[in-house]
Amino acid sequence: MQLPPILQRSLERMVAGQPAAALEQTASALSTRYREASTGQAPQINTPLEAVAYAAWRMPATYAAVRAVFRRLAEAQPTFAPTKMLDVGAGSGAAIWAAAEQWPSLQRVIAIERQLAMARIGEQLMAGAGLPKVTWQHGDVLTIERLPESDLVVASYVYGEIEPSMRLTLLSRLWKATKGALIFIEPGTPTGYTTILSIRDELIKRDIPIVAPCPHTAACPLAEQHDWCHFAQRIARPAFQRRLKGATAPFEDEKFSYLTAARQGTPSTRGRIVRHPLIHSGRIELQVCTAQGVQYITVTRRQGTVWRQARESEWGDGWDVDQLSPPVADDARTNG
Repeated sequence: MQLPPILQRSLERMVAGQPAAALEQTASALSTRYREASTGQAPQINTPLEAVAYAAWRMPATYAAVRAVFRRLAEAQPTFAPTKMLDVGAGSGAAIWAAAEQWPSLQRVIAIERQLAMARIGEQLMAGAGLPKVTWQHGDVLTIERLPESDLVVASYVYGEIEPSMRLTLLSRLWKATKGALIFIEPGTPTGYTTILSIRDELIKRDIPIVAPCPHTAACPLAEQHDWCHFAQRIARPAFQRRLKGATAPFEDEKFSYLTAARQGTPSTRGRIVRHPLIHSGRIELQVCTAQGVQYITVTRRQGTVWRQARESEWGDGWDVDQLSPPVADDARTNG
């Protein structure tokens, strides 16, 4: 995956307009502050330099995660064609670019961002880009009087930064604003997964349909195994980001946890591949979450069509339950 070319060029121009040494120092300091932030808190971004540094450092990875999640929603509901989107905690607008790429039907976006410097960067990046009409609102999603009803409501890397005592209030407000689908995305860490799991528990309690990634509404089997549900999306690193991070690899893998609920929808009858497929000579091992729990599946070359499907499958893809072969015995599993 790559950034949309027009977005990448806009970021390149923005980065080129800042002193290189100061930008690198600011990006590094912001990265440290975010890693050390307490639960329910997010570091303040107050200056244009900090906003540019954050966008250059994080926007490609955020775009990759959101784009991957939107693709899963489109797979689950191929007729879903949102015209209006609400993006809360919009940051520099990565989710808006991803939504415009996924759904040509999108016409209008309301972007809410409490950090004015970030909202201004988002506006600058979108100027003349041919995106749907975007209206930026500077404010706190918890105190804005009324959230506009929207076909698509997105809270990416936001919920975990809210004070825990206010999270259910936020969930209620977001669902009330949702006419179609509501998406939460958090870091693909045990903490991020715990945040997503708490949302899932509350949605199930309220009988709100979950369409991805879960193929069921039973207790999460990964939690029972002291594991966590997360996925990954690879994205090409632009040259400016490699310089900023001092990185040599031309790509990065953004790990994320997510949950998608919808007004009209039910969990997919397909299983979900929850780890990278392990490819060996003559066999492929899949770890698949199903309504019956996590199953370890071996697909062999002799299975023909199923083998070809397994070869093309990736972490996060669906997997037809009726194609599941008998689970692999514990002593036959290969770690990787």
